[in-house]
Amino acid sequence: DACSNVTWTNNFDTLSDGCGNTGSASVTFTATDDCGNSATSTATFTIQDTTAPTIAVTTVNVTVECDGNGNAAALATWLASNGGASASDTCSNVTWSNSFTALSDGCGNSGTASVTFTATDDCGNASTATGTFTIVDTTAPTITTVATNATVECDGQGNTAALNAWLASNGGASASDICSNVTWSNNFIALSDGCGNTGSATVIFTATDGCGNGTTTSATFTIQDTTVPVLTSEFDQKVQVTCSAIPDAPQLVFSDNCSGNVIPVFAQTQTEIVDNFYTITRTWYATDSCGNSSQTYTQTIHVSVTTTTVLQIPAQICNQAENDSVDLMTLLPTGTPTDGTWTNVNNVGGLTGTVFNAFQIPLGDYIFRYTLLNGSCFESYDILMNVNDDCAVLPCELIVVHNAFTPNGDEFNQFFQIDHIGDFDCYPSNKVEIYNRWGVLVYETKNYDNLGRRFEGISEGRATVNKSSELPSGTYFYVIEWTTTDGQTFTKDGYLYLTR
Repeated sequence: DACSNVTWTNNFDTLSDGCGNTGSASVTFTATDDCGNSATSTATFTIQDTTAPTIAVTTVNVTVECDGNGNAAALATWLASNGGASASDTCSNVTWSNSFTALSDGCGNSGTASVTFTATDDCGNASTATGTFTIVDTTAPTITTVATNATVECDGQGNTAALNAWLASNGGASASDICSNVTWSNNFIALSDGCGNTGSATVIFTATDGCGNGTTTSATFTIQDTTVPVLTSEFDQKVQVTCSAIPDAPQLVFSDNCSGNVIPVFAQTQTEIVDNFYTITRTWYATDSCGNSSQTYTQTIHVSVTTTTVLQIPAQICNQAENDSVDLMTLLPTGTPTDGTWTNVNNVGGLTGTVFNAFQIPLGDYIFRYTLLNGSCFESYDILMNVNDDCAVLPCELIVVHNAFTPNGDEFNQFFQIDHIGDFDCYPSNKVEIYNRWGVLVYETKNYDNLGRRFEGISEGRATVNKSSELPSGTYFYVIEWTTTDGQTFTKDGYLYLTR
């Protein structure tokens, strides 16, 4: 002012309320001189906020183990804490928000979400921080019941039903998982080979959750065989027979639940002959592939012994000198066993061991009997010895063939009679063959003697004819060959008529 000093005044009272700590005021400034003259000037003062909050601690990623319920508490805490982030603003308060909507689907009840947290001041300025929340499953299922061993008795078919049921039940094991369902698997391939149809396998059962975490339990499935073989056939336990009717040993059959049919062990023993009786004891038992043995089954056969004269051999000797002797064994058929005993039936004397000396023995006919055990019966050969004083050789009778016989059980004409063929002093060897009308050999023998060796109309099992079968009535053909003491051989053939 040209006249005096100037004094300034203004009308400022307060800033208007803005966002946060911002605001503005329109102020009039008045310049006044000493004389009271004044002039004015007006201006506006403004505080603005264009700076976003400062993220002091950024959001952290969080990974939690699956609890099977979405880990709701952990997620809520993480979201509420802005993922652990903090922010400040110089002008106003900070408000947090986030972009979370849902977790992505993972294995089982696991999942993940990438969340953006936004810090906003009162003026709308914002800063962001991003973090990831993850639910993982690294925990294997819990075995609540372990697999148990199973042992079954062999059924001979691999016990398929029992094995399949055991495998299907995971060996009886159970498991649980907090995050997902459990799937079972096993490593079974086959049973090991045991005795018979037994076997075993140690199986690992694996429980796997939806995220591939697995835990195992193992057990052994065993097929055992503790059952003994069982006799399935019948037989007579006690038999009483004569020595000529001893039955063949029956072929007993044993079955086994695990090894099928098994071959029995057979044994036979025989007692000494006492008072023309003896006993045959037959035993059987069977053992299966696993060593289980059945009980022993016994057949007892009480045998009465009879003696059969199978051959009467005519012979003669003179009594004129001390050297008039004969070894009776030389009169028996060739091949006769030498372990029999001689009996001087007429007790005439002159028999020492096997040698008969006829010196000064009264003239007459005497029987010297040679007895031996043939199979189960005693057989005897009777030497019909004629003691004479002229030492003449008796003439040989001619062989006569009777070409018809009737083996019908009436004790008459029961066999094919060939007269004198059993005189082995005259005819040392012979051979007889019988053929049916088709040329099939039905009977043959050497040393035919009308006694132990004779054709009674029974087949000897040649070709298509069963052994021991009675041959039908009809016409047959015989061939007889014999030798004489001077080495000549003769043959006779012809038709033979068999009538029943």
